[in-house]
Amino acid sequence: MANILKLKWLFVLIVGIAIGVLGMWGFNSQQGIKPYVIEGYSTGTNYNGEAIGIANELGGVGEGYRIAGVFWREFGGPWHDQGTPPNLVYPSYGQKIRMGVIDYKSTEDAFGSSVVVWLEVVDTEYMVTVAQ
Repeated sequence: MANILKLKWLFVLIVGIAIGVLGMWGFNSQQGIKPYVIEGYSTGTNYNGEAIGIANELGGVGEGYRIAGVFWREFGGPWHDQGTPPNLVYPSYGQKIRMGVIDYKSTEDAFGSSVVVWLEVVDTEYMVTVAQ
């Protein structure tokens, strides 16, 4: 009788742990991924507005990011899902930019990278437009 009682408690304990693990897995799988924010100055976009360089300081050397198809806005205005921000037109640079970026890891079938999911033009005080 004592062994049956111990087995019942063991069974209840195992079921409780399984329910807890499945509950936490379900909760975490619904949370999504939070991008980290990069803020800096534009070193310019390419001709068709699909890529941009961002430097930590004005006139610095930047790192390049693909921005084709990202959500964007200017100066806290409405978000857009098409086109390119008017203040990032080629050939210009020096705009204060804020971007949300997500990193993803390599797998056996594909390489890892960083993806820009949103972009915001914060300020154009130091914007320079180069004459063509």
